[in-house]
Amino acid sequence: MRREFKFVGQQEKYSVLIRDEREKEGLNMEIFLDFPVVLQNLEGAKRKFRYDCYHDSGNGYQAVIQAEDLHGNCYEISDVWKQEADFIRLDRNVNCIKCVKETGIRLTTEFRCRDDKANTLDDYQFIIPGALYNKNDTDDDGVDDYLGTFSQDYKDDRNPSLSVMAFCRNSKRFISLIRGDLPQKDETITREQIRSRHFIHDTDIGSLGLAPSEYHAKEIILRCDYPFYERSSFCLNVDGSEWSAYKKITNGVKFGMTYLLKIDKAADLTEASWKTTQLQMDRILNPSVELPFSLEEARYYRRKMIHNSFREFPDKKGNPAGYFVHFSPRQKYGAQNLLEYGFCGQQTLLSLDMLTAAKDNQDVTYRERALKTLDYFIKNCIDDSGLPNGIYNVDKEEYVYWWTGILFPFQYSDDRKELEGYLGNQIVSSLMPVAEELRKVKGNYCRSMVDTMHYLMRCYLVEKADGAEHPEWLAAVVKFCDKLVEIQNGNGSWNRGYTMDGIPLTNPPQWFGKTAAEQGSGAIFPAQILVELYRFTGEEKYLASARRGAEFVYECYVKDVRYIGGLNDTTHCKSVKIDAVGVMFAMRTMLLVYEQTGDIKLLSGARDAARILASWTYLWDIPFDRHTLLGQHGFKTTGWACCDVIPGGSYVDCEFVEFVPELLRIAEYCRDTELAKLAGIVTRGMHHGLSMPQNMYGYAMPGIQCEGYMTSLWLADTEYKGFSGAAAKNKGDDNDTCNGLVNAQALLNLDYLSQTYGTMDFEHIIELIEKERHGDKR
Repeated sequence: MRREFKFVGQQEKYSVLIRDEREKEGLNMEIFLDFPVVLQNLEGAKRKFRYDCYHDSGNGYQAVIQAEDLHGNCYEISDVWKQEADFIRLDRNVNCIKCVKETGIRLTTEFRCRDDKANTLDDYQFIIPGALYNKNDTDDDGVDDYLGTFSQDYKDDRNPSLSVMAFCRNSKRFISLIRGDLPQKDETITREQIRSRHFIHDTDIGSLGLAPSEYHAKEIILRCDYPFYERSSFCLNVDGSEWSAYKKITNGVKFGMTYLLKIDKAADLTEASWKTTQLQMDRILNPSVELPFSLEEARYYRRKMIHNSFREFPDKKGNPAGYFVHFSPRQKYGAQNLLEYGFCGQQTLLSLDMLTAAKDNQDVTYRERALKTLDYFIKNCIDDSGLPNGIYNVDKEEYVYWWTGILFPFQYSDDRKELEGYLGNQIVSSLMPVAEELRKVKGNYCRSMVDTMHYLMRCYLVEKADGAEHPEWLAAVVKFCDKLVEIQNGNGSWNRGYTMDGIPLTNPPQWFGKTAAEQGSGAIFPAQILVELYRFTGEEKYLASARRGAEFVYECYVKDVRYIGGLNDTTHCKSVKIDAVGVMFAMRTMLLVYEQTGDIKLLSGARDAARILASWTYLWDIPFDRHTLLGQHGFKTTGWACCDVIPGGSYVDCEFVEFVPELLRIAEYCRDTELAKLAGIVTRGMHHGLSMPQNMYGYAMPGIQCEGYMTSLWLADTEYKGFSGAAAKNKGDDNDTCNGLVNAQALLNLDYLSQTYGTMDFEHIIELIEKERHGDKR
């Protein structure tokens, strides 16, 4: 390999050319900065600059621009270019040396990247962590499923590893553009600024992006802006309006930032992504993730909050009983009317957590309440077909369907005006037609049904191990799994949703999928229950079915990094899209089948999913305005994963922690301590936001954690009147929603750590994995 870095003279001004040559392979990549700096002021005037001069400073090349804007303000921009072992580093410093008129400016740099083995845009694949994976095109219509364009930019606080990356499939080479320094400050963006779209703002948040090149078919553009510029974004509205911040300019103002370029080989898009993530884990990750309380204390209060949420209604049909955990954290539990199964507030997972707590606490009431919850579910909430219902309305004494999580208001209202008061006009306008269609159908999501029955089986096994038999629980699981085997598609997949009779749902197609890959995205769920039942019964049909599903997952989603279908409550008309939870379930499916079959291909697929999952995970702490809720209480983002209900990392949510046990097992099988380190930051980091006596977040009691937190903006200019979940909130807010899934998932992980390793101390856990890596016994 030979890398050439040079300044190219054009009329006594200088551009930059970087050439990466691999002579043996006959490969060549060029990165060209025609104008290293484009300066735009608040009024929209733009000027492009090449370097006036450059010299070898002994610590790299220093190149200087003497720039003047259209107001006559003068700037000195000094760039230091340095080739280091793993990347090229650019340190930029800007100094306003004369201010004639106060204004705001933004700096843009475009890196024109051309791989000689690429012919068109189709030969490139992309990763923008938490936002763009491959092309985000799972319906194969040739455009991105979120924004409808491949020209995309994301604010730094929406970027988990502060990087964007392009991979050429033909040359097996990639280039990553990385923000090299960590943003240090931000202030709340006001409604007036949102309305103006372009505004002066005191922030250290820039943006990174990419786009097809307008200059050449072989080229793609990687770009950086400071402060941020999002040329197309859901931050403000569903129309994708652009917006940008500008640095206030007065005499003597100075600021700086650092960028890195990593150019390397990779076997595929997953390896290219992982190499970028590894670099950032080495550079910016603080794996200790400090907390003001211990994980043991957290487990105590999480358990207590769930235990006290139990309610039973002897005056209602069937004596409903369960954990009613869907309320504002600022209330003590709120209205007690909906029993949620499946995705949101899984009653069976909560019951499993409480059965474990009963043994740890030696408190029989924990077990009694769990048994009442499960017995009610078994006797009342499973259809004759064997499929479980998703939500039961205790007040109305009837089942309700479909709407969970952020879209929950559709569950109790069909009045547009009332819905807009909860969700804002944009979401309601987008999803009202879908809601009207789904109201005609009695059914459930594949995920919701499998989640519910999987943890019912786990509860059965826990009770059986303690000498308590519940044959009716097992019978329900067997009937459900037999139904799963029956309705499995010929290609090994399952559909995203079914009627209560088990008929696959395909309408509306934007909700249940258009292509075979989209419609079959239910394939990422059933293996967990099928494998569990196979291990207990030895019935080969369950493992055979799970294996066919895992093969579909591997072939359809892993190879081209098109993990889809994990989310039920997406906020877009096109519901089946690439999302982080899709990666989590795909990882789990392949791992579980590998553990029973020894199929190394599936272990490799599970590891690939884990490595992509790392790219969804924040490796740094976003700065918050100190006056916001999260700023006041010291919320840290390290270890949280983007929730792609909200596109592009404006929001983090509770899901990842449930999958830490699988992540650790993959780390053990593959002797991969970096994945174990990832498991550690997820476990610890995702305890930020939990109300504890040391730090209550203004919540009604200890042990409350919201479903998600606003780490940037999303649909920020929507019209709204009151509670809006995550829509129209500002950066630094919570989503004002506590549900049962949050504590259920966290407790599942904490209990696993204690039972498996005898500790929640990740330094010790990683030491154990290191010993395994070097052939030592535990």
